[in-house]
Amino acid sequence: MTSPFYSRLLSTLFLWVLIGGAIYWEVEPLFIAIAALFGLGTTFEYVRLFRDDVQGRAHQWLSIGISLLYWVGVIHHVLTRHTEPPLWYDLAALVLVMQGSFILSYRHGLDGTATLYRIFSTVFGTLYTVVLFGYVARLMYFDGDVTTGLFLMLHLLMVTKFTDMGAYLVGSMIGKHKMIPHISPAKSWEGFVGAFLGGLLATAVMFYFFEAKLAPLNFVRALGLVPLLSLAAVAGDLAESVLKRCVAIKDSGHSLPGIGGVLDLTDSILFTAPLFYFYLRALSGY
Repeated sequence: MTSPFYSRLLSTLFLWVLIGGAIYWEVEPLFIAIAALFGLGTTFEYVRLFRDDVQGRAHQWLSIGISLLYWVGVIHHVLTRHTEPPLWYDLAALVLVMQGSFILSYRHGLDGTATLYRIFSTVFGTLYTVVLFGYVARLMYFDGDVTTGLFLMLHLLMVTKFTDMGAYLVGSMIGKHKMIPHISPAKSWEGFVGAFLGGLLATAVMFYFFEAKLAPLNFVRALGLVPLLSLAAVAGDLAESVLKRCVAIKDSGHSLPGIGGVLDLTDSILFTAPLFYFYLRALSGY
């Protein structure tokens, strides 16, 4: 195995130890704090993709400010009420960023399509990095049961990250048929099969050890979800590749050795977390 693999493995193990410790000792504030830090890091690294746009700095700070405000509100809500954040938090973030983006554009003369680019990239960034990642917090407090919610979120992270690792391992070892080379040259169809197998393995492990704590999931329902989550994880990874390729950046950051930045770690979760949440809601009947 190459050194990047070992760097990625060590970074992944460190994160799992951190998350596993928070669950084992049931440190609720620590877990939501970890989610908030990764949420803020995701927004920050999205903003860094546009760091060359000096005239757009105010819009970039607007994105960071709204993300910070959102997560402060989420932390306060879940620690005082122990229920999932309400939907109006997401709507408020989108309204604020849309109105704020236009207001910031009034400060100087219009710069043609560059002004529209700043407005749309700022609004999209809030939807992409704040609203989508906010579903991690909703899973943690699903139906107001923090214990079950933590294990549901652990299940999501296991399936998503095993999907990522399965795609990486199989693709790097036997990947020959390129999936979408104009977006991500390293992705292969063999890696996609590895992603699916990784999701299956993660589901089997979770239900072997924690079946009683994963309601309303059962093993059959969880197996039926694996193809959807695997596809969503790969799609989320490719979505970030689209962003990076459009701005000609290889990694969103370098804070996680072997992985890249926080956004490189959370890109697949941005797609799988909402899907998993809606799936659980459908199983619960609302």
